Formats: sequence, structure tokens, C-alpha cells
Amino acid sequence: MDMNNPHDVGAAFWAQALGFTISEEPPLPDSPLGRVRAFTARYGEEALKPEHIKAAQEGRPLLP
Repeated sequence: MDMNNPHDVGAAFWAQALGFTISEEPPLPDSPLGRVRAFTARYGEEALKPEHIKAAQEGRPLLP
């Protein structure tokens, strides 16, 4: 993040205020985002549905 860029500063502030962290590192493979990214890498973005996001959040398997 470029802390001289007002957009990056705003994003960092609100992420912190909401309890999130903005990272430039890839997500952990066992995190919900990591699991969704692995699913889309394997099956393509068009295969991703809202139920896959919910399953990832709940820790359930992501089925094609």
C-alpha cells in the first residue's frame, strides 16, 4: 500500500476500523478466501456461485 495515496490510506483506515487487514500476500490456503481462489483456479470463475462463498465461510467443501 502506498500511504501517500489517499485511497490507500482510506482503505487501510476503514479496514482497521472494521477489524480487517489489507494484505498484499496471498491468502492462506485453508482460509475461506484461499479456498475460493483454489476453486476458481480449478473450475473457473464462471463456476463460482453464492452457495460456494457460503460453504467456504462455513468451512464446508466447495463442490463443482
